[in-house]
Amino acid sequence: MTNEGDHVTVEQIGAALAALGLYDGDNTPAEHARNAAAFARPELYRLRLLNTLLGAVQGQTQLADEAEEDGEDLFTAWFEQLKAAGVWDAPAKQMDFLGWQVRRVGVPLYMIAQDPDAGPLVLAASRAGEATHTLLGVIAAVDAALARGDNETVTRQFGVIELARNFLADALDKTDAMLKSATPSGA
Repeated sequence: MTNEGDHVTVEQIGAALAALGLYDGDNTPAEHARNAAAFARPELYRLRLLNTLLGAVQGQTQLADEAEEDGEDLFTAWFEQLKAAGVWDAPAKQMDFLGWQVRRVGVPLYMIAQDPDAGPLVLAASRAGEATHTLLGVIAAVDAALARGDNETVTRQFGVIELARNFLADALDKTDAMLKSATPSGA
């Protein structure tokens, strides 16, 4: 994989999964072709493999993060992810990448929040995530537009900022409602 957008192959993904004990097939092009045939589009098979690998790596990273006590070392380690993703020295790409990560958190939160038993705080967290994703997108769009001298795109972002504000206001309203319902009468 390169940072220029070249894709790793399913065999490379399979090898990484096998190294982690998560793939026990033959890891051949023929095997992957058979597996991909079960999906409506072959890209979905690749996407599933990548997400399996991502989940395994994230689980291990969470364990390592939780064991690290020095905040500065942890912060430095986190930037290795930005380097590996090829966004280390590109602010607009950093914001896009971070926004993608927030979206990956926000969508499951939104789905969980649809269950009435989840409660208003899950929906508040979902809305706050939507706001963060939206604001990171604005930052990336403005940075890229300014680099091109595109003031029209910068101006259009004000409407998107308003959308993010509405998400934040909704999150705050839901949080306030939860706090109000938890406060004993007369307190």
